[in-house]
Amino acid sequence: MKFKLLFIIFLLIVASIIITLNVFFLQNYEAEMAMQFSQQQLIIAKTVAESIQNNLKHLKEETIALAELLSRRGLHKEGLEEFVLYALAELQEEIGIRLVILDSNDRIVYYSSDDAVKWIEKGMFEKMKDLDIEKYHISYSAIPEKILTLIVPIRRGEYLMGNLVLLISVDDINTKFLAPIKAGKRGYAWMMDSSGTLIYHPTQKKMVGRNIFKADRHCFKCHTSFKTEVEILKAKDVGYSSYIAPYGEDKLIAFSRVKLENLNWIVCVSMPYSEVTSSIQRSMRFHSLMVLTILVITVTGALIVIVINRERVKAEEKAKYTEKIKEYAVELENIVRERTKELKEEKEKLHAIVSSVNAGICIFDEKRRLVWLNKVLEEWLSEDKLKNFTIDSIYKDSKVITDLCNAVVNNRNIQEIMYLDLGRRKGYFQLSATPLRTSDDKCNILILLQDVTELKMAEQQLMQSEKLAALARLSAGVAHEIGNPLTSISSYIQILQEMEFDEFTKDAINTIAKHINRISSIVRQMSSFSKTRAEEIKRVKIKELVNSTLELVKYDKRMKNVEVHIDIPDDIPDILVDENQMEQVFINLELNALDAMPQGGILNISARRLNSDVEIVFSDTGIGIPEEHLSRIFDPFFTTKDKGTGLGLAVSYSIVRSFGGNIVVESTVGKGSTFRIKLPAYEGE
Repeated sequence: MKFKLLFIIFLLIVASIIITLNVFFLQNYEAEMAMQFSQQQLIIAKTVAESIQNNLKHLKEETIALAELLSRRGLHKEGLEEFVLYALAELQEEIGIRLVILDSNDRIVYYSSDDAVKWIEKGMFEKMKDLDIEKYHISYSAIPEKILTLIVPIRRGEYLMGNLVLLISVDDINTKFLAPIKAGKRGYAWMMDSSGTLIYHPTQKKMVGRNIFKADRHCFKCHTSFKTEVEILKAKDVGYSSYIAPYGEDKLIAFSRVKLENLNWIVCVSMPYSEVTSSIQRSMRFHSLMVLTILVITVTGALIVIVINRERVKAEEKAKYTEKIKEYAVELENIVRERTKELKEEKEKLHAIVSSVNAGICIFDEKRRLVWLNKVLEEWLSEDKLKNFTIDSIYKDSKVITDLCNAVVNNRNIQEIMYLDLGRRKGYFQLSATPLRTSDDKCNILILLQDVTELKMAEQQLMQSEKLAALARLSAGVAHEIGNPLTSISSYIQILQEMEFDEFTKDAINTIAKHINRISSIVRQMSSFSKTRAEEIKRVKIKELVNSTLELVKYDKRMKNVEVHIDIPDDIPDILVDENQMEQVFINLELNALDAMPQGGILNISARRLNSDVEIVFSDTGIGIPEEHLSRIFDPFFTTKDKGTGLGLAVSYSIVRSFGGNIVVESTVGKGSTFRIKLPAYEGE
């Protein structure tokens, strides 16, 4: 009897250990799986938030562009509807929008639909009168309208012609971007703003418009508190968390912000914790039940064997027990195979979602090796680029890994725009790099690449065209005013050239005459600046052109303490340009360098061949240009000099571009500036 009792106690201890280990491993596996799902939900939330933000940003830019076009066209009604429909054809395909155009007296001169007029009439006039709009204004109206409003003034100079009002139904945004998001059977996406007001919820539509800080008894039917939502509002851009509903079920939630001007929305993707771990729990419950059943059968059989015939029953029970173990092993293998299949299906779903995003996505480990990339990025990369693709192929800074891993502490990402050559796709890309912490505390890096080449080039071309157009209008008037006194000066110089003077005076008069001729040429160019073209294109030697310009400026008193170093090889290719215009460019750069070195310094002029181009470099050791001025240095009438006109570099830029070249500047305050001119090399015989 004592042996039986000890045997039963032993079996109970074994069963307890098995059950305890089973529960321990279940909890660990559930926690790991929840972490993986949270990270997956975070990627979905960020993707949706970025899609909404990019879409709204695109609408804003197109609306501002339309207001600029209307300021030039005018608001007369004839042909206005066709003009607006043609300009907004692309936007109408993206998302349903309503457009209203008001004149300076707040009268409607155009509207795209009747409901747009209704929204405008609901107090919009009074709101617009209270707004001091310089460029544009974005606002979001609450329930019942749920309208996102973009107001852009239509100005012609200082005169306000009217206002362009773009009305976007937030329901349309929710339907396009949030409603399709499904996570499992009961997971979904919802959105609130930074003040805690619910903007969209697929299952609690009656709660839309309510604020968590003004919750009443209706709100607490689904929530015991709004602590999790408050923590999300306090967080920065992205993150994930969990909370417990009143019925006691955990939920996983990931969120990402949509930021545009004064808008600050938070996209959240939530999913019941039980749905993530339900398959594991069912499997483990089945295993536990099976183990307990086998244990009970074994104990019962052992007692019967002891009572009837220990030796004989022991042999039979051993064979029976072995067979049961084999069956259990086969069944366990089938269960593992089924669970593996389910996990593979979920992985394929996630891969399909990520691959559908029109952007390149890749993940690198802490050793900068490529771990994963989506289909879009794979199509952009050529075969040789793909073989050697590491994070160094994108970022050249060796500190990027450390910077990204430090960024995870502040819950932020690193974003910048740079030029990349991926083989099959090259241009300007917007890069968003986000650190990902693995379960073993290693730092992986997720990088999102979006092609913004066309947008960047269009912005640059539009900005430069507007600058040159403004300069052209002023140049005609300036050229007219300068022409008359210049003619008188030129006449007197011609008379002086016919008189007898000493050699120095003759050289000085000839130099003055040459400068007057150059001024006359510049005046003629200014009179037709908007269509700057070369008047006499010919083959020109760079070294001779540089020497001739230095001869013109050598008598300038600013040259007194300046050393000029020239490094131009004799075999440098010629360039095909108008000599007078390029002489004007070189003189402008040389005089600017002298102005930057009032106490003296060194002016280095060099040239070299770059493939099919020639690069000419003017570098000084002057005071340098502040970083905030570099982006405007080629703008017409922008100058940092007390007596400058701001035309020299603008004219130089226009001349260089007319010959198919480019001019860029590099500068460091206190160390000097470097201007690089790149022109096509002459390839003729």
